[in-house]
Amino acid sequence: MTSAEIREKLCNPPVLAEKDQYRIKFAMTPEEIESAFRLRYQVFKLEQGKNINDCGHPGIDRDEFDQYCLHLVVEDKETGKAVGTYRIHPGPTALTHELGFYSSHEFDIKGLDEIASQTFEMGRSCVSPDSRNGTVVALLWAGVSEIVGRSRLRYLTGCVSLEEMEPAAGWALYDYFVEQGRISDQVFGTPLPSVKMERPSPEVMEAFKREHPVARTLIPPLFKGYLRMGAKICSEPVFDADFGTIDFLILLDTGNLPERYQKHFNVVSAE
Repeated sequence: MTSAEIREKLCNPPVLAEKDQYRIKFAMTPEEIESAFRLRYQVFKLEQGKNINDCGHPGIDRDEFDQYCLHLVVEDKETGKAVGTYRIHPGPTALTHELGFYSSHEFDIKGLDEIASQTFEMGRSCVSPDSRNGTVVALLWAGVSEIVGRSRLRYLTGCVSLEEMEPAAGWALYDYFVEQGRISDQVFGTPLPSVKMERPSPEVMEAFKREHPVARTLIPPLFKGYLRMGAKICSEPVFDADFGTIDFLILLDTGNLPERYQKHFNVVSAE
């Protein structure tokens, strides 16, 4: 399926779901797309203090990948205000331009080429501070499930971040994922030198694990949602200096979802 065909399948019609006063849709006009960029700036720069690049456009968060991506927006139907957004980079599109996947700028990824044409890369998810309720988050997940159903692409990938910034937190979680059998044997990314995060000394790790004996409590909600659906960990932890976050690369195979999630994604479990 070509990039143009994927876009046509996904964006027709633009609205994906509605609940209460909100709807989730693809941003189709320049104004709608800019509203997603402004929301990202509000959350990432003004609220969280991230070192983002506005590409010469003050008040927005935009990078070189955005021109190739689709942008999910949760709108307040009464005001038209964007209160949630998620960036979608279809694999068939990533294969047509020299930048490739965003994740490939943090990792040397083995195994992704084989499934790239069946993969979405997700990123830049955020919700307005005054709209962080169950409805908006549920609509973001509903939007993701609808695009999987419309496109029939099988895999979701991307970098997910921790709220903790201590290297020991990232490595403690990685140890937990290893113990739980969560490491992917299909796709794995070796950190590039610019983001590589050295493992702390055994003494530091031991002290951190004593203070945080239940590693899964370090997992933020979005990351936890992917794990519940069976996502695999595809990398060691890395440090994204621009965003000031510890990141993991993940892969979700929607053809092997737990049964309770299959109806939401309108897929049949792989044999």
